[in-house]
Amino acid sequence: MRRINYNRLQQADLALLAMQIAASKGGTIATSALKALLVRKFKPTGMDAATNANWQMNFEQVVGNLISNRGMRRSMFKLGYAKRTSNGFTLTAAGWTFVNSAPH
Repeated sequence: MRRINYNRLQQADLALLAMQIAASKGGTIATSALKALLVRKFKPTGMDAATNANWQMNFEQVVGNLISNRGMRRSMFKLGYAKRTSNGFTLTAAGWTFVNSAPH
């Protein structure tokens, strides 16, 4: 069984922030833009900054998985907060309500 390293950011840690960033961009954001913004914000180090087998930073993989793992029980997509677009996601009405009610 795979062990989770709780010293690193996980997908669930980024979901609200990703939705807040999308809201600041009019409700829709591309995966590549989200990755770039979050890398600038968090400045990954250590294992998060290491390049993985897909030739991207582990941190970027976590951000990408946030969008590609739509089927997870507690994902922003499964909860009805976002819908997938061809290159990212867009907030739904429920997503806007959630983002606007969340602490900033």
